[in-house]
Amino acid sequence: MRSNIIGIALFCLTAFFAHSQRVFKITGFVLDQDSSAAIPFAYVINTSTGNGEVSNYDGHFSITGKDSDTIVFSYLGYYKKSMVIKNIRNINDSTKRSINVVLNRTIYGLETFNVNAFKIKPYEREYMERVINRPKTTGVDAFQSPITALYDAFSHKGKAKQKLAALYEQMLIDELVEQKFNAEILRKLTGDETIDYQKFKKYCYNINDNFIITNDGYDLYAPIMDCYRRWKKEGR
Repeated sequence: MRSNIIGIALFCLTAFFAHSQRVFKITGFVLDQDSSAAIPFAYVINTSTGNGEVSNYDGHFSITGKDSDTIVFSYLGYYKKSMVIKNIRNINDSTKRSINVVLNRTIYGLETFNVNAFKIKPYEREYMERVINRPKTTGVDAFQSPITALYDAFSHKGKAKQKLAALYEQMLIDELVEQKFNAEILRKLTGDETIDYQKFKKYCYNINDNFIITNDGYDLYAPIMDCYRRWKKEGR
């Protein structure tokens, strides 16, 4: 009798463990709270495995993980959002239902056209730059890193290290872009309080990250205003 009870208990534990180890596919869209517009190139990271993806031009993402894993969504200028996979309903044994992840914009204090608050702290920046510049064959010591576990988890495998370096590089580019051009600056330049920043950036495809980073003052803001005049002329 006792052996039967132990056997049943072991069976239940095995079944529970197998269920908890099941890997699911999670898909959906990252959206802006104010406009419900898609947020392209948002970071989607499984903090438990270190796997990371970037949403596409339409804000769509796809990532995998177990029920116990946590997915973090982030984009410069927005508050991060965390989601535990087990809280997403299953469609079948391998897929969770598609979800819409809505991010809230952060509020920046502006002085002329300078942003006074950024997400990336100095010690995080230092570590990120080390990862970017370190040779691909060299491992990253996550235990000695001052940065959060969200970033540390990427350092376990060579392929993940390369992806992590690419993500860090883009995050630093995003920060440089945000210093010169963001939603608040656009509203201040144009005097248009209702303009949709994400849609405007998509429309002005020639004002890309590289253009923003390499230009200042009149050379930067004059083309933005020219694009805004075309935007208004087309009734957007």
